[in-house]
Amino acid sequence: MELVRDITLITHFFGLAMIIGPFLIQMRAHTGYAFSWVLAGGIVQLVTGLLLTGLAEMRLADDPDMSLDHTKIAVKTVFALVIFIVALIAYRRQKRVAPGATQRSLLPLLHVAGAFAIANLFIAVLWPGVVS
Repeated sequence: MELVRDITLITHFFGLAMIIGPFLIQMRAHTGYAFSWVLAGGIVQLVTGLLLTGLAEMRLADDPDMSLDHTKIAVKTVFALVIFIVALIAYRRQKRVAPGATQRSLLPLLHVAGAFAIANLFIAVLWPGVVS
């Protein structure tokens, strides 16, 4: 079971990299944003995050003194949903932009997705996930 958790966690990290990487590289770009990567990363983050929650619940089921902090999970899930929705909107808008036209109006959406991903990272690291 621990191997499944580790593989899921590594996949979760890849999803994070798929969001933060394009954000950091393209923060100041004027066109050609990689919203397909951000969208795929958002999907990976949502799916693996829910899997990790289920695996953690199974792992802690035997210990009546410990439980997951469901507030943290709810906040992280909402942030991941915001990232996914923003990336989906930006991806669809990007498909409608004429080739060669500036996509500068999509830059705030990239910033929102990146900022929420970084905030989600801080929450994951700094907010304890288990309560007693």
